[in-house]
Amino acid sequence: MKILRLVLTGIALSWATGLAGCGYRDLKQDMDAYAPPAMLQQVQVSKPKSTSEPDAFEAETATIAKLRDRWEKAVDETASSVGGADVQPAVIEAATDDALTLNLLRPPFSLQTVQSLILLRNPSIKAATDRLRAALEGFDQVVQLDEILRQYSAFTESVMAGLGPMRGAENIQMKFPFPGVTALKGQVAEKNVEAEKQTLDLIRRDIVAQGSKAYWNLLYIHRAHRITRDTLDRLNQLESVATTRYGAGKTSYQDVVKIRIGREKLVEQLATLKEQRVNLETELLALMDIQPGISLGWPDTPTPDLSLPKLTSLYPLALEHRQELNRMRAMVGKMERMVEMAESMIQPAFTQNYSLYTDEAVLQAGSAGMKPTFATTVSPTRGKGLPKNAWFGTRDTYLRETRRKLDALKADLANAEARTRLMVRMGWFELDRARRERSLYKDRLLELSQTSLDVSTQAYESGSVSFADVINSYNGWLDVNLAGQRRNSDVGVARAELERRVGAPLR
Repeated sequence: MKILRLVLTGIALSWATGLAGCGYRDLKQDMDAYAPPAMLQQVQVSKPKSTSEPDAFEAETATIAKLRDRWEKAVDETASSVGGADVQPAVIEAATDDALTLNLLRPPFSLQTVQSLILLRNPSIKAATDRLRAALEGFDQVVQLDEILRQYSAFTESVMAGLGPMRGAENIQMKFPFPGVTALKGQVAEKNVEAEKQTLDLIRRDIVAQGSKAYWNLLYIHRAHRITRDTLDRLNQLESVATTRYGAGKTSYQDVVKIRIGREKLVEQLATLKEQRVNLETELLALMDIQPGISLGWPDTPTPDLSLPKLTSLYPLALEHRQELNRMRAMVGKMERMVEMAESMIQPAFTQNYSLYTDEAVLQAGSAGMKPTFATTVSPTRGKGLPKNAWFGTRDTYLRETRRKLDALKADLANAEARTRLMVRMGWFELDRARRERSLYKDRLLELSQTSLDVSTQAYESGSVSFADVINSYNGWLDVNLAGQRRNSDVGVARAELERRVGAPLR
């Protein structure tokens, strides 16, 4: 009886299960096949493209990229002009090879050629150019670092699971780094590049001035050597006359000895001039990065520019173009922007800074739901009324220090401008004095000394003047000739120095 009851119960359960399965399948099929009435259906319309304004950060990034391109073009430009004249293509090609460079310097060479070769070959100029190119990398460092921080900030935005097109909440933290801060960083990088560019121009200016001075001094050495050799030949003739007169008993042996003493001095002076010529040639070769021990030609520019610029026009020209001043101005601008960035980081913000990111968990529902990442409520005090942010403002001391240094740098700039005016005045005086003294010796004294020498020589041969008058005439002629050539080269040296102090070619 029990067995029959169990069998009947199993059959009933099997029949009920089958009916339930059939009902569920039918219900599922009906739900899958269900469609809402036509009146409730909505036509799918394509979503219009957003016409939002361009991202401010991307705009600042594009601005920084344009700044880099502009500075790169300035760096890539070669020394296309020296003193207002174009560099010849033959000089640019010869500057790449030592042998070709020496071929330009063995015949008579001009000041323009020396300046061009120095600009194209000098190692100090190349080193300053490399430092300027290194400073250009600061633009990329600003953009790349801020782009990484920006992407990281975007990744912190939570994604909420749901239906339909949803967009995460956007707050001010998601826009970090702020475009204004990025712009300040770009300006700091630009001022740093500008300072390096002024340093490059300063080195080019000083080295070109050094080469110009060596050129004019080398011209004087060649002229002095020729004048001394001419004087030595005249003394040899005078010695023969004195020897003849001594044999005839018309003069004493002391006259012959004095002539020989003077001749020996001139021979030694010629040796000194030769060594000085080697020194100046070695200086020019060093500025062009060429090994010493090579004899050069002679300068073919006999007369420098004798014009005298107006002193009143030199002051504003120097204040505008002098590289030391422009470099200090760039450093002032750089420090001002750094202070502005420091103020944005140190000064208190409009929030209590409880959390830098929004309280949004990636998973907010289900068994894998996460707890809030940050606290939603924070007490403004700690303990017995103690402030929560007790150490706020400690970094402000460094900001005040930087402001003081900025004021000191501005004072140094004002002092440098004052000293520049004095340097320009002294340089202009040296050029004016060299011009006046050159005119004195070459236009007036040289002719008088030549006349005195000719008259005294003829009178000594006839026995109408003493030997002391003759030897004084020779010494005076030599001194006036050497002084005239020295003043001629001094004009070129003074002009090169004045251009160095002004920082630009003289107008």
